[in-house]
Amino acid sequence: MNSIYASEQIKQLIWPDFTAHFKNNTTAASYHGDICEIMNLYKKDFLSLTDRDVSDYYKTMKEKISKGLIQPGTLSKKMRELNSFASFICENRSHYQVPDAYQNYFNPYMKEIEKISKHARSIPIEHIDKLLEAAEDDYMSYCIITLIHRMGLSSTEIIEIRPEDFTAYDNGVYLNISERLRPVFISEDVYLILEKYLSLHQGHEFLFYNSRGNKLNTMYISRMMKKYTGIAGIPSYSAEALRNSCAYAMFAYHAAPGQVAQEMGVTESQIRRYKNMNYMDTLSRSTRHLVKIKVEPPSGFSSL
Repeated sequence: MNSIYASEQIKQLIWPDFTAHFKNNTTAASYHGDICEIMNLYKKDFLSLTDRDVSDYYKTMKEKISKGLIQPGTLSKKMRELNSFASFICENRSHYQVPDAYQNYFNPYMKEIEKISKHARSIPIEHIDKLLEAAEDDYMSYCIITLIHRMGLSSTEIIEIRPEDFTAYDNGVYLNISERLRPVFISEDVYLILEKYLSLHQGHEFLFYNSRGNKLNTMYISRMMKKYTGIAGIPSYSAEALRNSCAYAMFAYHAAPGQVAQEMGVTESQIRRYKNMNYMDTLSRSTRHLVKIKVEPPSGFSSL
């Protein structure tokens, strides 16, 4: 333990005992880095960290996520490790003669961390950019990728969409999905891409279709992802991993877990319009407006 702020009690007694059960040096090094980081950040021993320190640390890490400096999974890892170390100290309080006043202030954040961790496999935003760029000449694939990434739709949901499933109110366009309780708001950037894709639609029953005009299956989307991740020169991400990135983005911009759960469905001539009417359930709309990430139409669309 090489932090100058670590007490002899931490360095000589608690840390050696805590790491004794680790099976490899990599695990110990990961814990060591995160524990030293928080002590160095607040210039105090781990045993002296307060509720306010931990709250500030969590807020700081969340801000780093929103700026793209770290991934949400990194925050989950850090908080789990810090919580584990603090729990070990509390469980062995009498052995190390740690005062009763010492508390594990990391534990209250674990429920939120677990919710974030359900979407633990996110794709770096720069890889998503490359994926979209690779699919620019394939309007249908570009649109599908956008719906997965920005709206969190599953492959199963996407293949079932029909052109008439979209409804435009005065306060925005919504997509009706049969298995969800409420329509899902379509943000302006996604609608722009959808609208231009619909101008190419050939009147088939389903929004997305194969060369014969038939409904797609989920294997088609899987193969599409494999094709364009290969062209982009990025890892072979699945559609589910891309979908998880949508949840990550909402968490990163401080959407509540309940909002994210609903958005992930855990809730011009071809779009029916209701004039002079606003869709009253604005939860989906407000959640989508939290996210600052936007998708631009491919350059080819501009000439349509």
